[in-house]
Amino acid sequence: MWDLDSIIRNNNQAAINYMMRGRAVDVVQSPQPEAWSLTLLAEKLRVGPPMLAYLLDAFTNFDTLESFLRLIRNVLPEHEEEILSENGVRRVYRFCYLFGKKYYPLPPYTFTANVSQLVAGMPVEFMAMSYSAYHELDMRPGYLLLLSLVPYPYEGDDRDMEDDDVPFDPFDPMKRLAMEEKLTEIAKDPDKKSEWKPTRSDIAWVKDLISTLSDGGQWTAPMGFTVIKIDDRNIELIHADNTPEVRETVHRTVLIAEKARIKVKVKVGKTAEEKQGATLMEIFSGARVPLLDAVRRLVGVDLAGLIPQDGWQPSELHLMTDGTPHDGVGHFADWAWSGTGCVVLDSSYEDCEYVEGMGEPIFKWTKFNVDLLTEEWPKVQEIRQKIDLMVEWLEADPISHFGELLEFLTAKAKPKRKKTAKSKGRYSIGRDKHCYDPTEHWCPLDQISGCEEEEEDDEEDGDPRLRRATGGDLEAALQF
Repeated sequence: MWDLDSIIRNNNQAAINYMMRGRAVDVVQSPQPEAWSLTLLAEKLRVGPPMLAYLLDAFTNFDTLESFLRLIRNVLPEHEEEILSENGVRRVYRFCYLFGKKYYPLPPYTFTANVSQLVAGMPVEFMAMSYSAYHELDMRPGYLLLLSLVPYPYEGDDRDMEDDDVPFDPFDPMKRLAMEEKLTEIAKDPDKKSEWKPTRSDIAWVKDLISTLSDGGQWTAPMGFTVIKIDDRNIELIHADNTPEVRETVHRTVLIAEKARIKVKVKVGKTAEEKQGATLMEIFSGARVPLLDAVRRLVGVDLAGLIPQDGWQPSELHLMTDGTPHDGVGHFADWAWSGTGCVVLDSSYEDCEYVEGMGEPIFKWTKFNVDLLTEEWPKVQEIRQKIDLMVEWLEADPISHFGELLEFLTAKAKPKRKKTAKSKGRYSIGRDKHCYDPTEHWCPLDQISGCEEEEEDDEEDGDPRLRRATGGDLEAALQF
């Protein structure tokens, strides 16, 4: 069973993956796909009266049909006849193609959706950085290298003061219980073996569990931790509660997996109490440690040692690189800080509203949403192109090219810092002046919220194009 937090985290990683695919995802769609599926071809070649099931579906889903007609008349009224002349999912494909020509390209998955899915909500594909994606660091090498140049975006976020995902070390038997609890356990039963050992039935149970999961599948233990199957010989433990029972069970799970020759991946973190003993500077600087470790593995310790401890501010990077062969580094910093000024590049799934029981936000087909995303699309393309070029250049020869970039930045840094301090840019230089505020990152698009009843689109009032469907409309929509 997936909880909403896990779904949001997975969606945020999907957003990063979509961003990292680069310009390939923005390829202009053709008026029709290169090849239809055989079922669609059979439908196209069918001669004779329509199937009864098709007629029943059309009448029982009258509201869906009406909503689709209303949507066409709202955004593509000049193409109503052209869209309705198609059958089945080809109508959706034609709608998406024409919408992309007039406004901006819809996400690729929309082209294979059905009418019900299309009218249920406006498809929006986010490509933003997020708190969870930053800490997961599941990114292309070029993204990791550029990210190491940018200060930690979430300084001041309350989540940094909470328990980490796995706030203990399950590989260390002395850390599975607090020392006081361990001494109490020994005092109660001095003859008891100090170390638990797995049995054959334990090993068999874990093997059976892993075999039932597909790669990427999850199993959540009732007491409070989750197992992800990477493959038959590798699993990952996540979302472990900081309780003695969970620590003990996770430690035993690690021992069982070792006996079963299954490797366990765990990102060992800290508890909130451990973090309270550290200064805020240590906490926020420490957030970059895993990132810098990843960079050291990519380019070596010596080269990574040239990176400033806190990185350079986005405004500094713009001043140093805009208009140079390294143009795009500043735009990457804006993206990492959710400061590009474009909704799809700045908003993550944790910045949206959710209807109870739904795993994704539902966006409305409103004029505001269409106009805003259409207006921002050219800027989105420009930013992505510049970021893509820098990422591809770095990945072509990471050590040589990243060394060249660092040499360029360090040479420019001193004089540019003085200019940046006097400028009135979006970002301030001092670390103490930046504090992440989640309210500043809420998605501005019109959405259906949990406390909102579904109503007729407000744009219907006063717009003659959004009249209710008539018998003639239904006759047109039921063309075969």
